[in-house]
Amino acid sequence: MIIQAYLNGEGTLQELTNKYQMRSTSQLRNWLIKYKRDQTVTASPSRKQAPKMSRKTTFNERVEIVEWINKGNHSYSEVAEHFNVSYQQARSWALKAQAKGFEALVDNCGHRKPESELTDLDKANLRIGQLESQIKDQQLLEAFKKISGTSAQGVKHQR
Repeated sequence: MIIQAYLNGEGTLQELTNKYQMRSTSQLRNWLIKYKRDQTVTASPSRKQAPKMSRKTTFNERVEIVEWINKGNHSYSEVAEHFNVSYQQARSWALKAQAKGFEALVDNCGHRKPESELTDLDKANLRIGQLESQIKDQQLLEAFKKISGTSAQGVKHQR
């Protein structure tokens, strides 16, 4: 509407900015540039503010996304929109692949290392975790015995 008004010569940038109660002429100028380039304009910002929900991706999809970024010189925003992933996730995969290769894109979430790959420190930390868990279980059991023992005695005294 405002762009058509400007293109029809209904006023200057400043006059139309005032008429349509826009904050500055620079916004209208940017809209005009965008309109002349692709013939479409939206009032929303170019980078979407709403967070995109994550979705599961396969290793091959992550490799394809990184290759699309590197070979096609596409921005993270373009890749995120094209592959329906978040901007942050696309960037993270690209940086991981750049630093450590495509092997870094393997999702190890929820997978433990095999026993043969554990270092002595890893084994010691696992053992500490097991012992701490046993202590907590023992404390809970003792607390339960105290509570149930007290209530059982109280029942005996009431008879």
